[in-house]
Amino acid sequence: MQICLMDETGATDGALSVLAARWGLEHDEDNPMALVLTPQHLELRKRDAPPLGGIFVDFGAGARAHRRKFGGGRGEAVAKAVGIKGDYLPDVVDATAGLGRDAFVLASVGCRVRMLERNPVVAAQLADGRPRGDAA
Repeated sequence: MQICLMDETGATDGALSVLAARWGLEHDEDNPMALVLTPQHLELRKRDAPPLGGIFVDFGAGARAHRRKFGGGRGEAVAKAVGIKGDYLPDVVDATAGLGRDAFVLASVGCRVRMLERNPVVAAQLADGRPRGDAA
């Protein structure tokens, strides 16, 4: 997949090249979308609209952290849809992981979740965000 690849970490360790090789990404300077490695996270940006900010995965902060601590959990629609009842916590395959919102809800109530994402940019973002969720 071709996308503009940008490194804003200031490091010279080649982390962006390793990431690109792992996910099969090729640098395209003319692509209007950029995958940007920042010191905090990996984010997707629309290059011609900087005010929009970047899209990134962070399971350990903001609304998701609040949702995990105080939110619906078993009462969430996705939890009901997979059949969580009593002590029954199914193993779940989220075959359309996207940015991991449903998987996050299911994992936070105790399900074992395997996420699959076909788009390599989004898959890379999920892989980047997971350690922050594990640490939270």
